[in-house]
Amino acid sequence: MSVNTMTFEQSAAYLTALYKEATGQFPSIQIANTADFTTVGTTLLQGGVDPIIRALGQVLDRTIFSMRVYNKKFEDITADEIRFGAITRKINFLDNDLDAQDDRLALVDGQSIDPYVVKKPKVYCMNYYGAEVHQDSITIFRDQLESALKDPNEFSRFLAGVMTNIDNKHKQVEEADVRGAIINFITAKYAHDSANAINVLQEYNNETGVTLTPANMFAPANYVEFTRWLAAYMQTLVDKMSERTIKYHMNITGNEVMRFTDGKNLKKYISDKVLNNITAVAQSVTYNADKISNIAEGAKKLTFWQDINDPYSVKATPAYLDVSNGQIATDSSAVTVENIIGILFDRDALGLVKRSTWSGATPFNPRGGYYNIYYHWTNTVWNSFDENFVLLYAGTVTP
Repeated sequence: MSVNTMTFEQSAAYLTALYKEATGQFPSIQIANTADFTTVGTTLLQGGVDPIIRALGQVLDRTIFSMRVYNKKFEDITADEIRFGAITRKINFLDNDLDAQDDRLALVDGQSIDPYVVKKPKVYCMNYYGAEVHQDSITIFRDQLESALKDPNEFSRFLAGVMTNIDNKHKQVEEADVRGAIINFITAKYAHDSANAINVLQEYNNETGVTLTPANMFAPANYVEFTRWLAAYMQTLVDKMSERTIKYHMNITGNEVMRFTDGKNLKKYISDKVLNNITAVAQSVTYNADKISNIAEGAKKLTFWQDINDPYSVKATPAYLDVSNGQIATDSSAVTVENIIGILFDRDALGLVKRSTWSGATPFNPRGGYYNIYYHWTNTVWNSFDENFVLLYAGTVTP
């Protein structure tokens, strides 16, 4: 029976079967009536397909190009492009102790004071090596798609869709690089800088006497008070990070560096569930709701950290700074962090720098009627563990 003469019931049954297959409700392909399916296929193929891509049917009337420009995430922690130089270095300035005494109170008749006592500036240098190279390409045909497109304008729109799609893909590749930097920092912080990897549930239980766990922290009876407390706790951390101290970052032995992160240099990435609770739940039931909105102001919402199917967890074997000697070390086994609340960090703590980005087209191939466009880019993703970075997570609690 031809698909063009299907009744409503027959079409509904056919679409229902397709829907169940697409949503995994059948263990394997289930076709109730292969004759109907073959007719549908034959009807579709009667107009022919383009001979090159073999996915575009020949034109009947109107074509809708399904393409949108993707706005990449993490734009605010992508650094400027660097073209030359293989090594980036960061000079850190350390505090010397004050002089032992004020010499004005130790003057002695007949003796002089040496004003040329040497007190050298105390510094150390961090070096950042390495980069990732990437390549991609796309083939552009001159006229082989004429049977699938009806006019030059439609052909231009098709090419625009192809180029937009590849640009969207490249943006997501860049996102993946930045996610990798975030995941490495989170797992390294959790495993090797526990003072700045804070179990907020433990802190909440210690302060309030309530016992919350990851399983019930967002239960209706708990989430309003917990979220209010959490917003205040995070804002207090932000305030403390603005003070010039040796806290909130890793210090190489013998080289305690003073850091402070003020508002303009602070980055806040918070899990969507937490930020939504702060902005939509806690504020909505709080008089003077603006009093708890500070932490949400300027915060970036992350729908997932590593895997969208397990959005609030990460798992990695991180590289980290060995504070005993200032060298890079690597964990031999995976570090897992679950129930991530968010991260507060200095803009210099991590990021991505584009070292070289360019593209070029091959000469036109007159025999094949096409040319190729190649894309090349080199990215450096960095973690700087001697910069302020605080991890907040909801972990197992002890009484």
